[in-house]
Amino acid sequence: MKIVVWNCRGLGNRPAIRGLLELQKKEGPDILFLSETKLDKRRMEKFRNMLGLQGMLVRDCEGRSGGVALFWRRGVDVSLRWMGRGHIGVEVLEQDGFKWRLTGLYGSPRTEEKKLTLRLLRTLHQQADLPWVCLGDFNEILFAHEKQGGAPRAQSCLDNFRDVLVFCGLKDLGFEGDVFTWRNNNHRVDGYIRERLDHVVANMSWCDRCADYRVRNIDPEHSDHRPIALTINEGSRRSGRSFGQQVIRFEARWLLEEDCEAVVQNAWDMAGLRGQVSASERLCVVSKDLHDWIRNVLGDLQKRIKELKDELEACRREDISARSGQREQVLRFKLERLEDQHDLVWRQRAHVHWLEKGDRNTSFFHRAASERKKHNLIKKLKGRRV
Repeated sequence: MKIVVWNCRGLGNRPAIRGLLELQKKEGPDILFLSETKLDKRRMEKFRNMLGLQGMLVRDCEGRSGGVALFWRRGVDVSLRWMGRGHIGVEVLEQDGFKWRLTGLYGSPRTEEKKLTLRLLRTLHQQADLPWVCLGDFNEILFAHEKQGGAPRAQSCLDNFRDVLVFCGLKDLGFEGDVFTWRNNNHRVDGYIRERLDHVVANMSWCDRCADYRVRNIDPEHSDHRPIALTINEGSRRSGRSFGQQVIRFEARWLLEEDCEAVVQNAWDMAGLRGQVSASERLCVVSKDLHDWIRNVLGDLQKRIKELKDELEACRREDISARSGQREQVLRFKLERLEDQHDLVWRQRAHVHWLEKGDRNTSFFHRAASERKKHNLIKKLKGRRV
């Protein structure tokens, strides 16, 4: 089983929706907990269909802030037990009869309300005596080294957080990946802050039953928070898509490349200088030059996105400096442009406007586009002989 939690910082914009669908496609969680959705239940309903997850529990946002939601796959036995402004608590029943508690938590970011989050944990601890895992954005760090930049966190706040975990019998399950799960992405070095605010904690009875757990701080998806993936009794799963192009066809995403116009203009002019004056001859030259440009310069779009994400991830893990801050902003801008191109590719192939309506990057969407391509292929012509 895989559980993913993510503070998405609002789902009312295209980059956030794209990030959510990309996260679903890449991780394929059995249970998904989202915080700071900034949407009500009515508007969250469409995401259940887009994500392909059957079950859904939603706590509405309050004004333009807050909001939490829990989704789960068909076949996962989930029962609601507790729900509040910043948390959803359920019981999960395994096929072998093992029952355990799962709490998705969003701690208050306001300093004066952090005690309410700690009080909530104490209350939840006393509600049931079951194996328990609690995960989400606690908006608090455990140790001083989990924060870089800005004013140091008061030691008393760290002590209070650790004392509550001890009282509840919860321990931090650690992580793989970057230590910092949140950053403010400030352009100035003296204002850049990064912290480990998102945690996965569990009691000993849960750890004894699920000893081979794995916690990963995964790549950020259009939010200042990293998603966290908790995998239980299962190896990591990866998905990928190969790239191939047998026939040169115009792709709308080329227009987003700065050099596209120059490549076309140069090929058209060179064909004229060689005496190829007809439009068909010139188009053949343009087509060939575009093909060479795509293969040798642009390359595989998916591969470029992956390489850029790896480069951005390496940059995020560097020490805070003026150089690393500026480089991170440039890489994020380039990644945004490439992901816009990726959306444009599938929008063009599908011949519909699903992406504009929010059905973005789902596996069903990709299969539909590929099936339409196969259906439109003309293998041979039939007719009466003359």
